[in-house]
Amino acid sequence: MKKLLFLFLLSYSIFSSAQYDPGATNYGLVAIKSFGLDSEVGLGARVEYAFNCYTTFMGEYNRAFAVESNDDYKGFNELALGVNLILFNWYPTTITAGMGYIGNDSDFFEEIEDDAFLGIRSGNFNHGAQIKIRALHQVSIPIHIFAELNLKSLGRRYDTFLIGFSYDFYAR
Repeated sequence: MKKLLFLFLLSYSIFSSAQYDPGATNYGLVAIKSFGLDSEVGLGARVEYAFNCYTTFMGEYNRAFAVESNDDYKGFNELALGVNLILFNWYPTTITAGMGYIGNDSDFFEEIEDDAFLGIRSGNFNHGAQIKIRALHQVSIPIHIFAELNLKSLGRRYDTFLIGFSYDFYAR
């Protein structure tokens, strides 16, 4: 009986502390605020795949642009691939952290490339790394909202704060 109770409690703790259900694919939209420029904001889309209860792989596309900017601002595209793991879980809210690859086509990076912590320029594309910290809240079974901080090795100019939601079309 003790073994059965132990197995039940163990399985309950594993599945109740998940970011998403194992094998879930979530699609999301984000609103972005850059730390680099006051007038720079962005929009993005992402796909998240939960390999298991604790690990989520992410692919993102973001587009940065300026609002009410009088100077000669040029927006840029950004691609990111990463992985997030659970740090803390207070169901239905989960705190995750992760790291990954970041790439963008910003022309501004040429001017600050020497000051970047880790950044490589190939042609007109910049490559670096990022660290993510995310607060994820489950609103309902298929819908999650989140706030996320991204620190990027390309320089503080590219650090961002995101607010968004994700949706699982195949949620149980």
